[in-house]
Amino acid sequence: MHKASKVSCIVILSLLFASICAAVYADVQVYIMNPLDSSNNAKGVTSSGYWVGEIPVTVSGDGKPSQQTKAYCMNFDKTVYAGSTYSSQATAVMDTADWRAVSYILTWYNPPADSGAAAANQVAIWRLLNNTRGYDYYKEPWLSPTLDSAGNALAEEVKDKDVVRQDDFFQWIEPVTTNQSALVGDPGDVITFKAKLTDAYGAPRPGVRIIFTAVLRPDDVELDSAKLCPAVTHTDNNGIAEVSVTVPTDMQNGESIEVKASTQSVWPRLYLDLDDEKRQDLVGIGTTFELTVSTNVCVLASILVIPEVPLGTLTAGVACAFAFVFWKKRGHGKEPKTK
Repeated sequence: MHKASKVSCIVILSLLFASICAAVYADVQVYIMNPLDSSNNAKGVTSSGYWVGEIPVTVSGDGKPSQQTKAYCMNFDKTVYAGSTYSSQATAVMDTADWRAVSYILTWYNPPADSGAAAANQVAIWRLLNNTRGYDYYKEPWLSPTLDSAGNALAEEVKDKDVVRQDDFFQWIEPVTTNQSALVGDPGDVITFKAKLTDAYGAPRPGVRIIFTAVLRPDDVELDSAKLCPAVTHTDNNGIAEVSVTVPTDMQNGESIEVKASTQSVWPRLYLDLDDEKRQDLVGIGTTFELTVSTNVCVLASILVIPEVPLGTLTAGVACAFAFVFWKKRGHGKEPKTK
């Protein structure tokens, strides 16, 4: 923001390849709201008089009512002005490494915790979608070293990262192979679970953040890091993430541990490509005009303790099933839910 009236979100050209090859979905009007107006609830800071952070906007057109959302700037060396309306094309985002990294920021670092975090998000997006640093019209550096460093660090952190898509396939592969599977474990056992994430064509999707949890049922006690390691990881080049669960030594027969692997995403389907080449292009946030699409995925498994009853010639599989029935009959068996 320059002199409290100008939103100068500066960056270089947005993806040249995307601008040439991306499909145009709709003609829309973008109104730039004032981020310094506290009623707009935009997080960010100023650097040398320029706003760095979230931009509150309203988008209208394409036969739809006006919708409000927030956005991040794409172009380091262009400007938009608060109070102005710009013609724009809602244009398809290309599934490239840079956009995957941007989607990771929108998924795991948004909404920003505070104004500093919002500014770091903005600088990281600039760095990911552009290859050089920007200067103002007088060729003097304008971005403070503190903001530059924070944004660069975040950009480096999220490079090679990705997020799940709505048509991806997430499944257990060891030691169970289907969602809501159960297996038998004894107190003190260490059981390693593996889950695999692939795209719609079966290709592994690496670099996706996976969160593991393990909850002792029926008391709903979450296992700590001493018995669940790691709690957070990323899929490897084969799309696989794994976690080791230690069965507590004081578990009672008929109790169970619910193990969950989950991930989520905010994928930027469209960006706002302003018609004026001197103006910012914008990465919209939220469902306004379907600028982004959200996905939540999880798979569940259970570790069951075999009750102390004679098993005779029962196989391990039957024992596992019997343990599950026993657990259900004790009234502790609620069907696990998935999003």
